[in-house]
Amino acid sequence: MNTVNDALHEKLRALEAIFLQKLPGKCEEIVSALENLAASPDDTGLQHDLHRYLHTMAGSAGTFGFEALGRQARVYESRLKPWVKDGVMPAQEFEQFRQQLRGYMQAVIAGETPDAVPQPEDNDDILQSHEPARENRLIYLVDQDAEQQQAISSQLQHFGFEVVWIAHPRDLARAVGARRPDAIVIELSFPDDQQAGAEEIRRLEQLKRFRIPTIFISASPTFTSRMLAVRAHGDGYFTKPVDVVGLTDRIEGLLRRGSHTGYRVMIIDDDVVTAHYYSTVLRNAGMEVHLLHDPAQVLAAISDFRPELMLMDIYMPGCSGIELSKLIRQDNSYVDIPIVFLSGEVDPERQLEAVRAGADDFIAKPVRSEYLVSSVISRAERYRTLRALIMRDGLTGLLNHSAIKERLQSEMLQAQRNRSPLALAMIDLDSFKKINDSYGHATGDQVLRTLSRLLQQRLRRTDIVGRYGGEEFAVIFPDTSALKARAVLDEVRQAFGRISQHAENGSFHVTFSAGIADLEQASDADALFEVADAAMYVSKQAGRNRITLA
Repeated sequence: MNTVNDALHEKLRALEAIFLQKLPGKCEEIVSALENLAASPDDTGLQHDLHRYLHTMAGSAGTFGFEALGRQARVYESRLKPWVKDGVMPAQEFEQFRQQLRGYMQAVIAGETPDAVPQPEDNDDILQSHEPARENRLIYLVDQDAEQQQAISSQLQHFGFEVVWIAHPRDLARAVGARRPDAIVIELSFPDDQQAGAEEIRRLEQLKRFRIPTIFISASPTFTSRMLAVRAHGDGYFTKPVDVVGLTDRIEGLLRRGSHTGYRVMIIDDDVVTAHYYSTVLRNAGMEVHLLHDPAQVLAAISDFRPELMLMDIYMPGCSGIELSKLIRQDNSYVDIPIVFLSGEVDPERQLEAVRAGADDFIAKPVRSEYLVSSVISRAERYRTLRALIMRDGLTGLLNHSAIKERLQSEMLQAQRNRSPLALAMIDLDSFKKINDSYGHATGDQVLRTLSRLLQQRLRRTDIVGRYGGEEFAVIFPDTSALKARAVLDEVRQAFGRISQHAENGSFHVTFSAGIADLEQASDADALFEVADAAMYVSKQAGRNRITLA
């Protein structure tokens, strides 16, 4: 088992220990609710409390490996459920139920059930979450052509990659053994062997027993050369001169493959330990997780966190999951967010009611970790894909005009609530019409893609980038002053000016002008766009290739 899985299992074992540590208290909670109901059997609130406690125990016990306890809790829940539904507690049957349930819970408290194990030391610190480290973007460029190597390396470095040059394939295995790269870009043919690049990649796979994303470059556009790359398990093929923006796009796609970093999942569950358990599983799969234990805070939490999927239980204090789902769906902004019920509910009618309320899926507790991850990924990925079709610009992949305006409005509201700074930059390519006229619209599109890729690469993960229209771009800098935003954007401006743009009739360089405004200049999104846009035109009038603060 690898180190990552070892760490995950260690965390899950610790959470199991926490569950076991809290188990006597949970059982006493059930016994107390049982005795309260026995004293007031017609109290519907007490009926629902006991049912909810049993429902939670049925789901969480199985999750943490105590299958017998989970099954028995589900039996008691099933016996209680029709009485709660009718609101009538038959005296003789309930008394028998009470004696059996109380006896079983007391046995669990005493450690007499088959599920009981010795209690471990306190492990509350495991509940602290840590954001995954940002990926290392190391590229090995294998090529004997020093001039081509320099051209590709300098361009990739502008896009934020670390590039290591390896002159010959025979040195690749040693380099991989010392430090494994995120991707390999390799020449297909070398003077001493026309298939050296392909053969070395095949040998490396057999030697190291793992695959590294690999892109071949070659002067040959033939079917035979491309087939060599395919049979060496190449993930891409670029002919010379290499389209570095296209190469960057392909590398980014390969690095994202199999990675679920960034899926934002909100878990709404009053069972704290179980929620932390599922949170740990999902975070280990690379997702961002927000835990919410109070359903009353859901709308504010959605606005701040912007989840791409919501997991919730059906039974919670204060309101049911079904009611909460209906409440969320009342807001047009949230009608498309996937809602998945993660619950021990097995009644088909109740599950159907949940779906009618707006749920997209129903996962029964307990659930295997791998199944939970797979289910969440499939739903969140579909949501992200559909949102991208609606919210993304087709050429650059950035947020489109409507989407960036919507995000600015949302970010401004959050900044005003938190009393935190926020800056907006408007960017416009200099002399873009001349580029289209001189080199053609295809080259102009390539310039737009280059800037969009550079903005995504060089800005911070928290910054939000959109194509405002034509050659104009907008960048939202949350929790950032205008002065700091200018410093960050100025590094991008300088890097962009150094990138060589290629066309059939020669190479050229492009610059951009920008204006930046912050919340001190405007209190609503439209006004802030106008102020930043005016500052950008000041940059144009002052000679271009500069950034002006409003």
